Amino acid sequence: MTKLSDKAEIRRRLNQDREWSLYALADLDDGLFEHCDWLGCGDGLALVFHALAIRPIFVIGDAAATRELLAALPETGGYLNLKPHQLDAARGVYEFRQLHEMRRMLLADFQPRVGAAHSLPQALTRDDSGAIERLFESGHGGGIAFAPDQMDNGFFRGIRRGGELVAAAGAHVVSRNEGVAGIGNIFTHPEFRGQGLAQIVTSAVVAALRAAGIETIGLNVGAGNVAAARAYERVGFRTCFRYYEGPAVRVAASAP
Repeated sequence: MTKLSDKAEIRRRLNQDREWSLYALADLDDGLFEHCDWLGCGDGLALVFHALAIRPIFVIGDAAATRELLAALPETGGYLNLKPHQLDAARGVYEFRQLHEMRRMLLADFQPRVGAAHSLPQALTRDDSGAIERLFESGHGGGIAFAPDQMDNGFFRGIRRGGELVAAAGAHVVSRNEGVAGIGNIFTHPEFRGQGLAQIVTSAVVAALRAAGIETIGLNVGAGNVAAARAYERVGFRTCFRYYEGPAVRVAASAP
């Protein structure tokens, strides 16, 4: 078991499964890397990200490496992300308090969705963070992972009706150095759903990311959210794999 600090070596391990490592690759950027603990075992790797209160934990590797890495982590809990083949390896080491099955969707064949004149997306800045938060408050399931500083990456887009923000999308993470981006915070006001606005704002974010030279663009959606997945498919995303995430705590007997 080795603590890792060399970005080139960490990058090599992450790119063994670039689609799974999309968000972790963005953490190699200055300003994020300083908040990361990296642990290696064989070619496997574990990441603990300390800048968020939920403390995300990401693991890449086979079942054996996953178990060794999780057992070696000093964290008493965090927001654990695992692929299906890693679930059994985590049992007896970490216990999920909640377990969410998710889809990782990757942009495969971009199909731009363009709105009518009254549905043209506009760029949003940090000055619009209050409007975004009011939008998320209009219904359940919006803005769970939103933080105003995410808007500084310049990739948030929104649609207004009557001066009020009714649909928005942005990017949780963007790394020009690594050529990756994770789209998120996609939300439409309940009174304006069924008009394709989520597809339009998502398409606008994708177009901006592609114009910036980002190669790997992904998003996460609940496995049971078929309507949302179909909407993203119309923009050109395809399900790459399913995975599991949720808050987890260390099993007392496994503490290192």
